[in-house]
Amino acid sequence: MIRSLSLIFFLFLSFSSIASPPIEEVEVTSSLAKKLGFKVKVQPEGNAVVVEVSGPSEIKSGCLPSRSGNFVLGKNGEEVAVYIAELPRTSESPKAIGYIVSGSPNSMGVFIDYFCPKKRAHESKRYVISSVRAWGS
Repeated sequence: MIRSLSLIFFLFLSFSSIASPPIEEVEVTSSLAKKLGFKVKVQPEGNAVVVEVSGPSEIKSGCLPSRSGNFVLGKNGEEVAVYIAELPRTSESPKAIGYIVSGSPNSMGVFIDYFCPKKRAHESKRYVISSVRAWGS
């Protein structure tokens, strides 16, 4: 019994030691996008809206793009769907792309995560455009 409890305790202890802090979200405005080097294109495509966000290849001296994705929020703000992709290490700009039907009661956002080196992991950020429809308005 004591052995089992010890194993469970050390199992939880090992998981807590490798857990990383939650990543801070930063809302990207048109002025912040310009300052950091994000390029945002929002355009109609048939009866839908497409957004393409290209981010800088590095932020804050060594914070590299790691993931990108998009999400759909219901009319009450609840998450309906989320898509996250791991980004390969390349010299190309990271991209996040989203597509939503114009008449949908839902809203869509896109993001790119930048992870900083271990000693600066607390500086890692998720750069988010939380409403594609509201972008630039």
